Amino acid sequence: MNCWYCHWGWAKPVADIYKEACKRLGGATNPLHFGPSHIVWEDENFADSHVQFCLDNFDKLADNLTTYEKEVVYWALSALLEIPENQRDIWPDDYDGENPENYPPTCEVVKI
Repeated sequence: MNCWYCHWGWAKPVADIYKEACKRLGGATNPLHFGPSHIVWEDENFADSHVQFCLDNFDKLADNLTTYEKEVVYWALSALLEIPENQRDIWPDDYDGENPENYPPTCEVVKI
């Protein structure tokens, strides 16, 4: 299966939050990709249910982060929920899993 997000990128508001979080973390990406938000950022699951799961289980999954990293990661997840899901989770419902070029994005996207 070919990843649609890998081919096209993320919705610009999602990419903006990610870039700001990385900036606040001094360029580090590990707290986002391997901490309590890994199913969102690493696995590119931007649906409400995934973001909310990370927030609901944050304390159980954040043992390996510093206090500051926790603050930034929690901020990033919370900021994602402020974006309507249909503007954040833009993977096409009818994507065939093989030809992302046949499913162009409907909004501005940014390669991460």
